Amino acid sequence: MHSISLRTPGSTNLNARCSTSYSVTPSPCARRLPRRCPHIAVAAEAAQQAESEEERVLRVRAECTRRIKQLGAKGRMRDAIQELASLGEVGVQPDTLAATALVRACCRDMELAQSIFDELFGDFLTPDEVTFSVLLRGYGGLNPPDWVRIDSTLTTMRTKFNITPTATSYNALLEVCARTNDLERGEDVVDRMANDGVEPNEFTEAAVAARRSLRSYVRKVLL
Repeated sequence: MHSISLRTPGSTNLNARCSTSYSVTPSPCARRLPRRCPHIAVAAEAAQQAESEEERVLRVRAECTRRIKQLGAKGRMRDAIQELASLGEVGVQPDTLAATALVRACCRDMELAQSIFDELFGDFLTPDEVTFSVLLRGYGGLNPPDWVRIDSTLTTMRTKFNITPTATSYNALLEVCARTNDLERGEDVVDRMANDGVEPNEFTEAAVAARRSLRSYVRKVLL
């Protein structure tokens, strides 16, 4: 697998000192007025440059994420990996969105996707629930679905990263159950949602739309 450089680009601290001098007019009623300090202009310019750098980083990350998604849709997983790695060449560190996009792009090979997740998340980046839902759908998309890895992914989500599953995660599981017509497991997922107090969202019913009995069970228990 291509190595991914996560080296944080060096930053330069610009500290501008400003000593203010005053001038007093001969008139006893005159106020003391500060002269324009040249260091203020330097500090203002430095702040403006810092804002521009932040905008550049956001733009580069967004473009990289978009390209990774495009490459993933074409099945070009290795190119997607190289795309993320290229961020280091322009002094930008990946963020969670870009890394999650890469995991999704590699879900045709779940061993590779899991390897990328393990490399990127933890020491450098913090995953969110969307990141985990990508893994859940990836393992659920196998034939047959790898429920052992799905369960271990949920455990990692809770114990290592302290993320409590919401409807975002459970919807992914319901989609798998509906696709494979695993009605018994689907009802177990719905029961778990109810027992854990997980509120369904606008996508929950759509996740089981293809299975009338499972859809009815969702309406009965959750809606």
